[in-house]
Amino acid sequence: MGQTSSVNSFSVTDCISRKYRVYTVRIGVWEKFVNPRDVSNGTMDGTGRRRPEHVNVIINDETKNSLADQELEIPYLENNSLVYDFEDVIQASELNKHINDKQMDRLCELLNEYSVCFSNNPSLTNLVEHEIQLVTDQPVRTKPYRMSQRQNEILKNEINRMLKLGLIEEIKRDHFKTEYFPLPNIERVEKVSAAKFITVLELSKGYWKIPLSKIAQQYAAFCTSFGTYRPLRLSFGLKNVPYFFSKLMAELLNGLEDFVVPYLDDIAIFSDIWESHLKHVETVLQRIKRAKLTIKPSKCKFAQQNVKFLGHILGQGFRTPSEIKVQAVLEFPIPRTKTQIRAFLGPAGYYQKYINLFWVIAVPLTDALKGRAKKGEITWTTECENAFRELKGKLIDKPVLYVPNFER
Repeated sequence: MGQTSSVNSFSVTDCISRKYRVYTVRIGVWEKFVNPRDVSNGTMDGTGRRRPEHVNVIINDETKNSLADQELEIPYLENNSLVYDFEDVIQASELNKHINDKQMDRLCELLNEYSVCFSNNPSLTNLVEHEIQLVTDQPVRTKPYRMSQRQNEILKNEINRMLKLGLIEEIKRDHFKTEYFPLPNIERVEKVSAAKFITVLELSKGYWKIPLSKIAQQYAAFCTSFGTYRPLRLSFGLKNVPYFFSKLMAELLNGLEDFVVPYLDDIAIFSDIWESHLKHVETVLQRIKRAKLTIKPSKCKFAQQNVKFLGHILGQGFRTPSEIKVQAVLEFPIPRTKTQIRAFLGPAGYYQKYINLFWVIAVPLTDALKGRAKKGEITWTTECENAFRELKGKLIDKPVLYVPNFER
């Protein structure tokens, strides 16, 4: 999509003889979107919206002292939740490198039809409602955490934002029974690796889309020094949240296992044929729209040959570890405690499929964890050092796994 923008101009004076400090702020910009392919036909009609735009504001250093003890208060204009822009999709997904003009027109038509699904603001699904079951009826009494003045200001702003979005409400006056629903098997990324076309979607503020029952709202209440509130939507941090959200996604995408792999709020859609891929993406968008869920546009990648998904780079018949994730493993310092060994084996073990005999190599490290005490210092032996370096060395070689061909 193309765009024309207008904004009220402002001037900054007295900018010559003094030193200045530059701040990046957001202002409201009115945009009118058009399809770039319609320009040549003279059909420039489109829909407009106001969105935030980043600009630089220059502030005199002489005002530094007066601003040092207070927040630079610049109002944030509310942006329209419909932030879909096909031109952004083209750039973010680098579609010009992967598909031709005819395919791009088809994809544009499809995404325009479901543009209401793309939003940064949380919607409210009608598929499920989260319930909380208590292990005991014993009342829970708590008091607000002690906070600095600055922390209280941040908390107030966040609470006001959630109140405005209808995510919480104030009330005038935690022991949970754990639910279980299996999280998706991450090794299903092997199916995605074999595809020629891959689209990745991410739901925006996924947990906030799920309503809480009236009883659950009372159980999940939280207090501050300036009021007590109860969440109206599923809150981050509740014990059952990952399992319940996985259950929602399984219900949402039930029957689409042949071309969809979800993991919490991430969805990978994969296909070998272009026409099939368009139908697969449309099927998923239909279900998302019907469930009143929304997608975060900036996190989407459409019709890719290779994508980053769940810490892997996938597509065209192979997968390899994401460089950013591997770098975190390579830069991990020598462990001195059992906790630090577990912190290393966690991300390193995530890529164990790429390292032949991973757990055999890691035996000296796992042996160091033995004993009744789960924490405490360890004796770092030569065997531990060799295992530590060898596991890192295996990832430095940038291992690649190819998708098996079961037809041979």
